[in-house]
Amino acid sequence: MSSQPAPRIRTILAVAHDIGGAQAIYPVISKLRRRANLRVKMIAGGFAQKAFARLHPENTSTDWAESKIDDYLDRNHVDLLLSATSWKSALEQGFRNRARLRGIPSVVVIDFWSNYRLRWQHATYRFDDGADWVCVMDKQTAEAMQQEGYPLAQIHITGQPHLERCYQRGNRHPPASATKRESDVLFLTISLAALGLNEDPVAPIRIISEALGRWHETTKQPVTLTIRQHPHEDPPPDLIQRIRAFTPAGVTVRLDDRTKPILGRLKKNDLILGYITMGLFEARSLGKQAIAIKLREHPPELVAAMTAAGIPLLPLESDRIASFLCHEAGAHLHNKGDNHRGAAAAVAKVCFSLING
Repeated sequence: MSSQPAPRIRTILAVAHDIGGAQAIYPVISKLRRRANLRVKMIAGGFAQKAFARLHPENTSTDWAESKIDDYLDRNHVDLLLSATSWKSALEQGFRNRARLRGIPSVVVIDFWSNYRLRWQHATYRFDDGADWVCVMDKQTAEAMQQEGYPLAQIHITGQPHLERCYQRGNRHPPASATKRESDVLFLTISLAALGLNEDPVAPIRIISEALGRWHETTKQPVTLTIRQHPHEDPPPDLIQRIRAFTPAGVTVRLDDRTKPILGRLKKNDLILGYITMGLFEARSLGKQAIAIKLREHPPELVAAMTAAGIPLLPLESDRIASFLCHEAGAHLHNKGDNHRGAAAAVAKVCFSLING
């Protein structure tokens, strides 16, 4: 009796550069690794190196040349590419470009509700051709991508794997209900230049400090404001001194150590403020009150996602922020993250269908 040859081991290559994209595909990698006769290799650039650390990726500090990508794809016999989309990097797109020339299927995971066409800015093929299979968070994002020109047939609505993981973790560790005698506030900043704004980074913080001062006057509880700067942000060296010069009575301000994981900081604070950051959604998964500060118009799908997560979108006005804190905070905080349940398995299913097709 002749024995059947063993199935060939298939290879999936996962590539990410920024932290957001790396976090989005990390849970997918865990699902893929459970499949027999399948190996998953990883290349991590930039902030993705920290997110992928436990997976022992091949780290890189620079984007790869085409010849180096070609050599890697050929030498490792890659059958499918799984990638994220990053700002200030062409690492993922470089691999997508070369994979397309070899007929290697490509799955792309979108991690946030913005700038879809821009995520393919380094592509050597047309966005409108829909060369990649794209996994998105919800129906609204799929429709927005279609409006920008991406074929709907190439888009899968899977949920966001990182947020699924956050809600699973948050449901296992509900927030403490003990009454506190002070209010700990975390403000997640972002590079204003990335938003196309040229304002002094201190100006928004002044307005938020004024609002927190009025909140203190109402509650009589001291407020600690911790400012956590975005990894891409390059703040002026005298930032904290300038802020402390106008901090109102009852409010203490400090800068956070942004080299430490954000999860621990989110757990320690009662209120999370930010602009358009994943940290607000992560805070909600922990049952925290989160507020988005509006600096410009946001895509409708992002507003819808914030509403579904229980994140109010407030104008950058001290009166409006203070009024919310004094009269509206705490309402509708319960959220199970149902929109993202099963997201990692759904993205993995897309990969399996392509690699076995």
